Amino acid sequence: MAFFGGNQDGLMRHPRDSQAWKTFDLLHPEFAADLRNVRLGLASDGFNPFGAMSTTYSIWTVILIPYNRPPWECMNQSSFILSMIILGKKKAGNDIDVYLQPLIQELSELWYDGVQTFDSSKKETFKMRAALMWTISDFPRLGNLSG
Repeated sequence: MAFFGGNQDGLMRHPRDSQAWKTFDLLHPEFAADLRNVRLGLASDGFNPFGAMSTTYSIWTVILIPYNRPPWECMNQSSFILSMIILGKKKAGNDIDVYLQPLIQELSELWYDGVQTFDSSKKETFKMRAALMWTISDFPRLGNLSG
């Protein structure tokens, strides 16, 4: 668990080294006190599966990235959580909030109420909480995701 002790040389190698993470810890000390609480990033992007053959169909993925692991693990594709796939005849655009409502509701519950979770290393249950730290998207999608 030496990873969770933080970076000593001042270089940013993981989001934990960022000013945003440190500010979040200062604003929410009860959340930061338990390292088992989950910090997430949300990434979303769309693509046309048929390339230039069809411009009337798109697929949008919404992926959650848990940042509680070392950088070589949290940015590994096997750690990504595919939260949803949005299919349609056009890009999700401003309507993405309709699709995101169940995810937003679940993340709100995880932030405010938490969920009883079993910690197998300590052989105990605890109330795990989760925080969405930031979103990752291209600039046009930033407006769609932030609503």
